[in-house]
Amino acid sequence: MRTIFISVIAALLLAALPVAAQKAPQNATQFYMEYHDAWVKAKSMDTLLPYMDKTSRGQYDATPKEQRGPMFQMMKGMGGQLTNVKVAKETKKGDGYMLDLTAMGPDKKAATGSAEVIMEGGAMKLKSESWKM
Repeated sequence: MRTIFISVIAALLLAALPVAAQKAPQNATQFYMEYHDAWVKAKSMDTLLPYMDKTSRGQYDATPKEQRGPMFQMMKGMGGQLTNVKVAKETKKGDGYMLDLTAMGPDKKAATGSAEVIMEGGAMKLKSESWKM
């Protein structure tokens, strides 16, 4: 009886694993929107580090600590003015993806952008993002 109980508990735990795995982004659009939500809520770059590719992370790590806060505030000031951010198109590019983005700029005019999402170490990472307002 005890063996059956343990087997049932083990089966329930194994069945829960796919549910936990589903929390990870399923495609580049979902990954980018998760990143964007984190960006909007971020108080420092620390929140965004898991989304950054190795090159961007290396550049951040090479920045003197006393310059990181002001750099983040400048970036937040520029990028934090976009609203209604959406992925208009997702295109597979090699091992990664190019995203065409749309948003409303601070002047209430349409803004367009692009983002490159790559696979790195089995996970999606943001390689670059740019906007035209």
